[in-house]
Parts: sequence; C-alpha cells; structure tokens
Amino acid sequence: MAPSLEIDSEAETMALPPKVRQLPVTLISGFLGSGKTTLLEHILKSTQHGLRIAVIVNDMSSINIDASLIHQHTVSPSKEKLIQLQNGCICCTLRGDLLEELVRLVRTDAVQYVIIESMGISEPMQVAETFTTEFSAMMLQQEGTMDGDEGQEASAILKEIVEIGGLHKLARLDTTVSVVDAFNLFHNFSTSEFLSDRYGKDNIIPEDERTITDLMVDQIEFADVIIVNKMDLVDEATKFRVLALITKLNPSAKVIEARYSIVDVKSIINTHLFTFEKAATGAGWLRSLHELTQMDINGKPRWYGISSFVYRARRPFHPKRLFDLIHDKFIIIQNVDEAEAETEPEEDDEMSDLEKMIEDDYDMISSDMEMEDELQKRTFEKELDPKEILQNKKVHPAFSGLLRSKGFFWLATRPDQHGEWSQAGGMLTLQGGGPWFCKVPREEWPVDSDVVKAIEADFSGSWGDRWQELVFIGENINQNAVYEVFDKALLTSPEMRRWERVMSNEKYTYEQKEDKLGVMFEGLFIVPVSAYQLTFL
Repeated sequence: MAPSLEIDSEAETMALPPKVRQLPVTLISGFLGSGKTTLLEHILKSTQHGLRIAVIVNDMSSINIDASLIHQHTVSPSKEKLIQLQNGCICCTLRGDLLEELVRLVRTDAVQYVIIESMGISEPMQVAETFTTEFSAMMLQQEGTMDGDEGQEASAILKEIVEIGGLHKLARLDTTVSVVDAFNLFHNFSTSEFLSDRYGKDNIIPEDERTITDLMVDQIEFADVIIVNKMDLVDEATKFRVLALITKLNPSAKVIEARYSIVDVKSIINTHLFTFEKAATGAGWLRSLHELTQMDINGKPRWYGISSFVYRARRPFHPKRLFDLIHDKFIIIQNVDEAEAETEPEEDDEMSDLEKMIEDDYDMISSDMEMEDELQKRTFEKELDPKEILQNKKVHPAFSGLLRSKGFFWLATRPDQHGEWSQAGGMLTLQGGGPWFCKVPREEWPVDSDVVKAIEADFSGSWGDRWQELVFIGENINQNAVYEVFDKALLTSPEMRRWERVMSNEKYTYEQKEDKLGVMFEGLFIVPVSAYQLTFL
C-alpha cells in the first residue's frame, strides 16, 4: 500500500531539511483540446514508471480519475485539493505561486517526481524561468508587496529558496513536453486569432496581445519532447507534412506519434534532456541560421515539401517599400515605445544642407525619385480585414507556403539598432532590438571566445555587422520569389550612396543623422492595419 500523503499547516511551516533532495520535474504544455489532460490521466493511472509522481494541474475537475483508483482524497487546511492514487501518485491543484507549491512537495517523502501542467495559454519558457536563481531573487525583492499570513509564509519560503541558491537546488527541470494536435496544426498556422479571440477576453488580460500561432510555435520550439497526438485523425500525406514541419521547427526535439495521448511514460520522465543552453539554441530557425552560416547552399533538402533557407543582404530596407511589401500579406503586430511613436521630427536648421546634398545628386537619383513617386500614390489608409490579408498571403508567390520566419533586419531609418522579425503563419511581429555589435564597445562584448568569433564573422565592409538575416521555413516555398520581393525592398545603389553620405558626415550627431534619414526615406508614418493602429519605425 502506498504511504499516505498529508500536508498540514505544521508541515508547511517546518524548515527545509538539512540535506535537501532535488526533485525532478517534467513540464507539459499544449493547447486546450490537444490531449494534454488525457496524457495527465494516462500518467496518473500508469504503473509502468514505478514512481510516486505528483501531477500539478490547474483545474482538478478537468481530470477524470476512476474512484476505484483513488486511495486518499483530502483537503488540507490550506484548501489545497489532493488526490492520492493506489499506485502512489498524487494529483494536486496549483494554488498560488509555483515556487511555493514545489517546495511543499519537496518537504514530503511521498513524492519522487513532479509533472506540471502548464496552462494552455502559458509560454513554457516563463515556467522554466521559475527554476533559475535570478527568478527566486526577483521574487524575494517583491516580498514587501505580499500582505497577510499567506504573504508572510510565502516570503519565508522565498527566503529559504534564495539562501540555498535557488529553486534549481530543490527541483530540477528534467524535460519539457509539448502536446500537439496533428489534426489542427495547419489550421492554427493559418488562423488570424488572438488568444482573446479563442479563449475569451474575460480569460486573457487586456495587455496580452499574443496570437494563437505565435503561442503554438513557442510551445513547439521550446520542447525537448513533442507528442504529436490524434495521428489517427489525419491521412498519410498529412501525417508526413505534420512531422516534417515539426522537425523543421525543432530539429533537436524527440518526436513521438500518439493516439489518445498514449505514450511510454518513461519517454517523458527522467530523460535529463532539458538544459537552458539547449532551450535557447534548439529552435529550428536558429539551427538553420547556424548551419547555413557555415555553408553556401541553395536551401536545405526538402522533406515532404518542407524546407528552410536564410535570406541575407548587406543593404538596409527602405521602410516604405518594406511596409508596402508586408502590410497586406501579414497581420502585423508592432511593439514600439509609445513616447517614441508620438514624437514628431523637430525642425532642423541644417536641413538646407540635406536639401543641397539631394539637389547635387538629382541626376543620379532621378530614377529612384520616380520610384518614390509611384509609392507615394499608394494609399495605406484602408483598414484591411484579417481574412483579406490571409487570402493575400495564400495566393502570393513568395509567401503562400511560408509557415515560419524569424531573424534580424536592418532598416535605413534606424541605422544603429537592429529590428527583430518573428512570423508564424499569417501573424508577423516586428519590434526594435538592441544595437548592432559594431556600435557596442569591445569591452562590453560577451567573454566567450566562440561567441566572439561568431560575432566577428558577421562583420563585413564599412558598416560592421549590419545586415539582413532572416530564416524562412515553409512548405513548397519559392526561394527565388522570396529573394526577389525582399531585394526590391532594399535601398537601391543611388539611395545607398545617399544613406552613406549622411552616416559618414562627422558633423552630424546620431540624432541628426536619424532625423535626416527619416526625412529622406520617410521612415515614420502611422497606418491602420486590421483593427490595430500601428506605428512603423
């Protein structure tokens, strides 16, 4: 008979034992309906693992456990629901902070392993960060905001965790698992839904503007093990398409095909697969970036039509031409500083110098001015319906098969700061990143010699490591068409000379250079896209 599990107020307040054991943890992520709950039920009922496993869930009522399997069902003074099964496993509700919950389990001898159900809308990285020393220290800094007896108890637990070096001393993140619904995978790539659309605005905080597609990609790219569930609901051709895409998105993950979430439990526990270093570099887009940096090949070999390649260029994008390219093919989300977006360029007494420079180069750039005139005739004031945008993408020769792209881009009007590009399905997120390394003092570079070599390998010519570097992953994607449309969005040779003249003028401050480039290439304008008022910088 399995030992009984009792957690009371006295046990909760006792100090951690002198010799602290490290409890291994598996984190399971997946959308509502993917089969995640069915997997948890399978784990709780299984006898093949031979361990006393605690499964931490968000909602006890969602777990369907036969009464004959239950050994003990108690409600502790802390109102935490507990179910103990005949095989020694327990199921408990996540109540409050994950740090506190794990510490309570570590303090008992009845549990040998913990499996955490991440909420369907949670990014696994956020939960994984709970296991870092930095997170524990940050929580301790906020202890002053905790009120009442529970706040004092939580503060005491956090102090204990920090004193022993962080939660990773008590609990070890062993494996991250993502459960994927094979039947709906490609639908989720083609949807325009935000989390609030699918799960309801009452269940999503107003500030959360994540999309279904972005979250699904995050869950796949971060996982050590990917369980592709509901494979019995798709035909053979779709099965291979699904597996090929998942392998491209996360080539380092172990992929398991499943029906009704039935898997060997040993394949997701005590695997020792998780490391933060691997999680940070395991995504397919980043793997492609590293691999293709070392070789000159025309794309990766296709597996059932799924391939990847890297677009690179040593010129900046013209902001208006880039926007003209993407604004009606993707639902664009931009993370910008509101204060910066509302700032209008100030009058500059030296603008006459700029006008004189342009006048001097008039003959050379006349063809480019004609191109600009054509672009000026275009109107971006129409609010586009998301369905129209997705249809435009579907029929576009360069973007129709594009499923995922990510990387860094160089914008003519932001000469010292790289942009961050992240696209999944029909959703494209653009935001400002940090400075290019050519603008960072050498003493502030990373100290790791391999990292330094990788940084130096990106340098070329007068403008350092500034360049376009975007990884594209798609199904039957037309690489030549992608190159063609993005090349057309780059500065032309005459425009590049104008850009270089501004950047090389030592009389100008950085702010003056940025202002002049903004006027020259009209890099600041506001347009409504879909239902959002967006600023493109």
